[in-house]
Amino acid sequence: MPRLADWCVVHLALDDGTLRPVVVAHTDAAKAEMLRALQQRYPIDPDASAGPGAVLRSGQPSYHPHIDDDVLRSVARGPEHLRLLRSIGVAAAVIVPLATHDRTLGTISMAIEPGRSWTTDELELARELGRRAALAVDNARLYHQMEVAQAEARFQAALLQAQNEAGVEGLLVVSPAGEMISYNRRFAEIWGIDEEVLASGSDDAALAQASERVVDAEGFMASVRQCYEQPDTPRRDEILFRDGGVVDRYGAPLFGDDGAYYGWAWYFRDVTEQKRTERALFESGERFAALARTLQESLLPPDLPDVRGVELATRYHPAGEGVDVGGDFYDVFQTSPRAWGIVVGDVCGKGAEAARLTALARYTVRAASMQARTPSRILAMLNEALLRHNSLEVDDGDERFASVVYASLRRTSDGISLAVSSGGHPPALLVQPDGTVRPVGTGGTLLGLFGNAELVDEALELHPGDVLVLYTDGVTEARGPGGELGQEGLTEVLRRCAGASAKELAGEVERVVLAHQGGVAHDDIAILAVRVC
Repeated sequence: MPRLADWCVVHLALDDGTLRPVVVAHTDAAKAEMLRALQQRYPIDPDASAGPGAVLRSGQPSYHPHIDDDVLRSVARGPEHLRLLRSIGVAAAVIVPLATHDRTLGTISMAIEPGRSWTTDELELARELGRRAALAVDNARLYHQMEVAQAEARFQAALLQAQNEAGVEGLLVVSPAGEMISYNRRFAEIWGIDEEVLASGSDDAALAQASERVVDAEGFMASVRQCYEQPDTPRRDEILFRDGGVVDRYGAPLFGDDGAYYGWAWYFRDVTEQKRTERALFESGERFAALARTLQESLLPPDLPDVRGVELATRYHPAGEGVDVGGDFYDVFQTSPRAWGIVVGDVCGKGAEAARLTALARYTVRAASMQARTPSRILAMLNEALLRHNSLEVDDGDERFASVVYASLRRTSDGISLAVSSGGHPPALLVQPDGTVRPVGTGGTLLGLFGNAELVDEALELHPGDVLVLYTDGVTEARGPGGELGQEGLTEVLRRCAGASAKELAGEVERVVLAHQGGVAHDDIAILAVRVC
C-alpha cells in the first residue's frame, strides 16, 4: 500500500483450520481501526463458499472486480456488519493464497476503493506477492522449528551430562570400534584411569590399566571381550579389587530401533562400603533389617523434583517391620524442558531378587523415556527388558513380572496435560475439586510375561485443584476385619480429600490404609499425588 491496494489483511491458517488475522492495514489510519474491529467481531468462516476460507481450501486466487452495495448486503451478517463494510470502502478485491509447493499457509486479501482499478500486470503482481510471502513464512517456520529442535537437543545433552556427572555410578560407553565415546568422572575415579588414557579415548588402554587393579585380571579381560564379540545380552557381576574393594558392574549392548549396533554401555558402582556394612551387620545380628532399609532407600528417589505449577507428594510404607526389601517403587524425573516422567510400580517377590528387578525397572524406564515419548512405548520397552531378564536370570522356573503405571506430564501454554498408560497396574485416580473421582489409565497386561503386551495411552488435561493419585495394590488390598479397603474405599477417602494439598491427601490415604489394618501394613504401600496448583 498504496502502490497495489488501499487496504490489506493477511490471514494465517491455524492447526484447527481457522484463519487468524496477523496483519491488518489501511492507507487511512481511522479506517485501519475499523478494519481491525471488523476482523475481531466477524472472524472469517473457514467453511464459507467464498472469501479467504474458500481460497485456503482451493489454493487458487479469487478476483472480485466489481463490489457494489448488493454484494456487500449478500455477505453481511447483520446491519452492523454491513455498516462497517460500507464505511471501509471497497470497489474491487483480490484474495491470493500463501501457497508453497505442498500446502497453503494462509491468504492475503487486498482491496481498492472507488476510483481505482487494477491492470492485468497488477493482478499478476498480487499473485506473485502471495507466492513470495508464502516462501518467507514457510522458511521462517522451518527456521523456528530448527531452533527449537536444536535447543531441545542441547538441553537433552546437558541434562544427560548433568545426570551422568551427578550420579553415584561410573558410566562408560564404548563404540563398536573400541573408542570411549562417553564417560563420567566417577568412572575414572572408581577405576583410577589416568587423564592421559582418558584423553586418548582408547578402550584398550583403559582396560589394560583397569586390569592391573582386579584380582582376576585374565577373567576380567575375557568377560569384557566376550561382551564385545557377542553383543546380544546384558551382563551383571561383581569385580574384586586387589585392595579389597568391590565394584558392581552392569553392562548392556546399545541397539537402535532399526537393529543397528551402536556399542556397549557399562555402569559401575563402588559397593565396597556396602559389603563391609553387610558383614558387620551380619556379625551383630542386625543385618537383615538394616540392609533392607539401605537397599530400599537406594531404590527410591531421595527427593522429588520441583515442577512449576505442580505439587508432588509421596508416602512409602514397607510391609511388616520392614526387615526385607519390597517390590514397590516410584520415581519422578524430568524428560525435557517442559515435561516430566512419573512412574509407580510393583515387582513380584521380596528380598534381593525384588531389589534387582526394581532397579532394572526404574533404570529402564528412565532410559526409555529419553528415547520414546508415549507412555505405552516406554512400558513396552520395559516389558522387553523384563522378558530378557527372565530368559537370562531365572533358573527356578518362576517368571518375574511387574505391574507399572507411567504418566507423562507436560506443561503447556494452556496448563498441564497428561498421558497415562498402565501395564497391569491399578488405575490412577483423578480427584477433582468438586469431589468427583474417576479412574485414569485402566487396562493393560502385566509386564514381563508376554511378548506383545497390550498397552494403551489415555490423554487428559489437568486443571487447578485437580489431583492425580498413583498407588500400589498395598493400598486397595489392605485387609481389615471388614475385608479389603478396595478401590471403592479408596475412592471414598479421596472424595473426602477433594481440595486438600497433595501432601495432606497422600498422608490421609496412608493413615486410613494403616488404620484399616490395625496399624501394621501387610503389604508394601506406595502413594504418589500430583496436584495442579
